[in-house]
Amino acid sequence: MPRSFHITVLAVLVLLLTACSTEGDLYSAPSLRDVTAANQCMDHCQAQYDSCIGTRTGFSSDDSCGAGVATQRDAKCEKIDNPDLRKACQASSDYCRNRLPALTCGEDRNRCISRCGGG
Repeated sequence: MPRSFHITVLAVLVLLLTACSTEGDLYSAPSLRDVTAANQCMDHCQAQYDSCIGTRTGFSSDDSCGAGVATQRDAKCEKIDNPDLRKACQASSDYCRNRLPALTCGEDRNRCISRCGGG
């Protein structure tokens, strides 16, 4: 083997040993108090989310897609004779009743968790 190869390998080993022997950036774990406070905060956010999902009945009186509007749509959907149109109407009602509150409550939970200093 050529001498330059041995010199290169030796130089790499020296650099590796030098890098491993320096302290570098020390990682300091958060204190138990900080972890506990963050966990309590996130538990609070989850409890708010659960409450929001459980009690969400509408967004505002001028909302075009709240649970109250969805209930009104259900009554209108039943009057539609065309099965395809009736299914589309019911799907829209389901979206208003279920998906929109989940999105809104989820956004609120995400904002809450971002203030916890974790997640």
